[in-house]
Amino acid sequence: MIQIVPISQTSPLFEKQGSSSGENQPLSGLPFADILQQSMETMQETQKISNQDAYDLAMGYTDDIASVMIHSAQATAALELTVQIASRAVSAYKEVLQMQI
Repeated sequence: MIQIVPISQTSPLFEKQGSSSGENQPLSGLPFADILQQSMETMQETQKISNQDAYDLAMGYTDDIASVMIHSAQATAALELTVQIASRAVSAYKEVLQMQI
């Protein structure tokens, strides 16, 4: 006979700010500026690694083309992510500016 294990309640991703009065407070998370900064740093690191791999491949220092291609794809994805985040931020800013008060 098959036993079915009941689904347990999952824990929240972010904890609410502690308040004993029971007020509803927003969930804490990373500020947008931190997310954008982290994205920029990741993009720069992956670009450096990709550039070094391309240089090593051109100079004949490496034979591992697979890792060069993987790092190149990671750098491209990081650049696209950063551009999308910046684009969405500008769009959101323009939308806020067009709101009627």
